[in-house]
Amino acid sequence: MMWHKLRHKIKRCFYFSNTECNGLLAIIILILVFIMAPQTFKLYYSLSANPLSHVADSALLAKNLALLEAHANKFTPVAINTASAEQLEELLCISPPIAKRIISYRNKLGGFVTVDQYDAVYGLSNPLRFRLKQQTFIPANYLPKQISLNHATFKELVSHIYMTAIMAKAIIAYRRKAKFVTIMDIEKLPGYDSDWGRKMKPYLSL
Repeated sequence: MMWHKLRHKIKRCFYFSNTECNGLLAIIILILVFIMAPQTFKLYYSLSANPLSHVADSALLAKNLALLEAHANKFTPVAINTASAEQLEELLCISPPIAKRIISYRNKLGGFVTVDQYDAVYGLSNPLRFRLKQQTFIPANYLPKQISLNHATFKELVSHIYMTAIMAKAIIAYRRKAKFVTIMDIEKLPGYDSDWGRKMKPYLSL
């Protein structure tokens, strides 16, 4: 419990990731070990009739160092599309306003389909964006919330963060003449831009 509280305080103060925080605590423990070790061994040898051999001491120290290193490198990836703001705060050690901003942007999108979309979230520092990309994941079969090309109203179309009023009107005008048969049909729309299409296609259905 004490270890958990100390790690949480370090996260809050320095905005460290789990890996960085565990690494710092491991270093602190090692420093304490090296400071206390001489006195501890001196006391031990003075009380023991059969002191441990140097080889045994070295093996024990190596084992403990390996355990500390393994613990420092462990972290639990976060499923970005199902995580709550509270989970983002706790697991990634970010402030409540930043966590809520990420969730808000995710909801406007209908879900993240690539970690590169984090770059568009306002107010994230470069280190935080990097940390998010390293410590979150999107399942390969994830399907975001989609808008129907053939049935969505103008209001429903423009509600998506990537959809412009001009393209929403072009979609409605197109389907007055013919139905969309495939998502690729949006490439026939006047004003179509390949970059816009690349971002928008995962959020469209027929």
